[in-house]
Amino acid sequence: MELLADIHSVFRWVVLFIAADALVFAILSATGSRPWDALPERFSFFFPLAMDIQAFIGLAVWVLGARWSGDTFLGWIHPALMLGAVGLAHVGRSRSERADGPRAKGRQAVIFFALSLLVVLLAIPTGSWPL
Repeated sequence: MELLADIHSVFRWVVLFIAADALVFAILSATGSRPWDALPERFSFFFPLAMDIQAFIGLAVWVLGARWSGDTFLGWIHPALMLGAVGLAHVGRSRSERADGPRAKGRQAVIFFALSLLVVLLAIPTGSWPL
């Protein structure tokens, strides 16, 4: 059980790195500084995928570790917000795929990826920040 929690803790950095890159590429595309080509497309694919993997690991930690008892934030608020963030990442990916033109694709990705990243940052327990 502790191994899963450690994997979940380490994988968050992968998620945050991919989220930041996906957001930067989306901003560059939305402003017209960069075309929406294979690289932004890949990051817009990998961001929701990384979120899915992290959510799966987190749900396993939550269920197997009976994390719903005790701390209200870790037991209920963190999982609910993170599942919402996963949904926002998927909406951003879907809407960017359907948008016409590179700038519209970037704008859709910026809106939903930024919201997703904001929710993720709000849902990270403050005791786990490395500051």
